[in-house]
Amino acid sequence: MPVNGIIHLSDASLIAVHALAALASEPDRRVLGKDLAAAMGASENHLAKVMQRLVRAELVLSVKGPHGGFRLARDPGSVTFREAIEAVDGPLTGDFCPFSPEHCDPSACIFGREVARQAEGLVEYLGRRTIADILRDGVPRFLSGAGGGNRTGGSPKEARGAAGTRGTGTNRERARPGRAGQL
Repeated sequence: MPVNGIIHLSDASLIAVHALAALASEPDRRVLGKDLAAAMGASENHLAKVMQRLVRAELVLSVKGPHGGFRLARDPGSVTFREAIEAVDGPLTGDFCPFSPEHCDPSACIFGREVARQAEGLVEYLGRRTIADILRDGVPRFLSGAGGGNRTGGSPKEARGAAGTRGTGTNRERARPGRAGQL
């Protein structure tokens, strides 16, 4: 039985969901990993590892070279949060224990069935919520900033400038993984 596998979402899974949302917000171009990392306030190395997992899970396409970058591999309406999280963290289940299972008998849980029901409901919700929902709900564009940005595949320098994260930090704070209200 997983230990606390549903209450705590890893940094990697939050980066994955945010990266997919950022790519969905820029469907007409490939996005460089360093631009994604800057837009989210994430480490380029950590992002690279997450993106490798998303590519292996066939959620993202990766093109190498001077005109390379990342794009969504599928329609954002067909990519669920659960799929993104499981691509980096493994299977989510509703049967978890907020304590160490070595110290208690799951069949005699002090919380009764309520925690399990809530966990199962959250797993179901994550299986229904899609990357397209993020855009539909009006979450700010990650890479374009307030000015609309470059959607036609311009230079990396233009894309970095459009991300708006190297300046005051306003967009960086808004798009940083792990912030409350980002999902």
